[in-house]
Parts: sequence; C-alpha cells; structure tokens
Amino acid sequence: MIDVFAIRIVSAFLAVVLIARFLLGAVFARLTGESLGSVKASRPIGIVIDFLCIFLNFVPIIFYLLGAIIPSWVYGTLLNLSFNGAEFLQVASIPIVLFGALLAGWSSKTLGQQASDKVEVREKHNLITTGPYSRIRHPGYTARMIIDWGVFLLFFNALQFICLLAWIGVAYKKAILEEELLASEEGFRKDYSDYMLKTGRFLPKLR
Repeated sequence: MIDVFAIRIVSAFLAVVLIARFLLGAVFARLTGESLGSVKASRPIGIVIDFLCIFLNFVPIIFYLLGAIIPSWVYGTLLNLSFNGAEFLQVASIPIVLFGALLAGWSSKTLGQQASDKVEVREKHNLITTGPYSRIRHPGYTARMIIDWGVFLLFFNALQFICLLAWIGVAYKKAILEEELLASEEGFRKDYSDYMLKTGRFLPKLR
C-alpha cells in the first residue's frame, strides 16, 4: 500500500479535478441553448432515490477531501483492505478517475441545458445522439461508476465500495425510467426505440 503522504497528494489533486468537473458541468447546463420550456411528461423517482442521487454525487469528492486533510478517517482503518501489490492498483486509480472525469465532462457538454437529475421531457427537448451518446445511452452514469471504481482502488475502503454498489443500483433504476419515458408516446417514440437498438445502456454495444 502507498504511504499516507502520497495519499494526501493524490487525494488533493483528484479532489480539485472532480470539483472543477462539477463546476464546469453546471456552467454547461446554464450557458448552452435556450429555455427548454415547460415539462411535458415526467416519471417520479421517489424520495429515497432522489436523496441517494444527491448524496452519492458528492461521495468521491468527500473521500478525496478527507484523504487530503484527514487521511486517517478513510485510509488505514479497519474498513480498508490491505494486501501485497495493492500499490499498483492505487497508482492505476489516477488515470481511471481522470478518464471518468473527462467522460463526465464530455457528457455534460454534449447534453448542455438538457442535463437534469429529474426524469422528465420538456417541450423543446431534443434527442441527443452525438458525442458519447452515439455509443452509450447514459454515459454520465457510466462516468460516475468509473470515478467510484477509481476512488475505491485508491483507498480500498469498504464503505466507499458500498456507495459504489448503491450508485450502480440507482443508475440502473433511473436509466430504466428514463428509457421508458423517452420511448413512450410522451417522449421520442420510435426514434428512441431505434436509438436503443444501436447503443448500449452503460457500455458500447458490441457490433
């Protein structure tokens, strides 16, 4: 396992990266495109899923901030795995998280103002099939999974792994609701159904 000083440095660097990505995503949502109009149709996701979406979005940043400021809270505890050769995976976590952050930023830029935590269709919504959406229907969710895997590989913290599993469950539930809405009469109907045949949900479809 790498030493605590290295954990502090890596955590501080990746915390800055994820905070910057979060802020850029908010900027893309506000500055691109015109108003999308009123809500045509929506699907409720429930209070629990809504809370988990908000909370789990900040888990990677929380872990990195703690790793930089109070590493003893998230590293070297009874909740951390430790084994020979783990340092290779810990080093590999850095490019993994950077790739996830790039994919998340690309997804946010491509969606622009249509990015939303809610499952809804508005009057001026367009079906986005460019950028990462040309191969994956939910690249933003995929990016978050990649980032969470990267966080786990740095700290090997069991609590963070539970949060990763929770995010996978939340992402799957929201993806199903979004696909049902977008393929319905209230959404893009056959256009979205055809789009689903060409793309994978979280990973590119093998051709």
